[in-house]
Amino acid sequence: MKKNNLKNYAKALAEVIIDGKADEKKILNNFLKLLQSAGVERKSKEILEMAEDLILQKKGKRKIIFETARKMTASQGKILENFVKKGDIIKEKINPELIAGIKIIINDSQQFDASMQSKLSRMTGSSIASQSGQN
Repeated sequence: MKKNNLKNYAKALAEVIIDGKADEKKILNNFLKLLQSAGVERKSKEILEMAEDLILQKKGKRKIIFETARKMTASQGKILENFVKKGDIIKEKINPELIAGIKIIINDSQQFDASMQSKLSRMTGSSIASQSGQN
């Protein structure tokens, strides 16, 4: 199925939920039945994530993922609270490959990467560039 068709399902769901006139649980149950009858239930997670993004965007809110190598301490979480607005959806993700530091992803597109993995990659990339410049 084309990505555009999935976006149309997500947009329709988001509009109905934003309208707020009907019971969300009932809407979601009926929506999942619609996806089953259309044969796209295997794409339901992707469609629901797109709908969530559209709803957040419409409400002026953000989905923020704090990705760290280990679970954040309470004091680290407190510092990051200053970055968050009321109504934002916050998710924490543990990724040991980061080694240390943090990666902040906003609305699945904007990214701030202050991880050790990123710093090492930049150092490796710049050392390769400087070596090739010496030839």
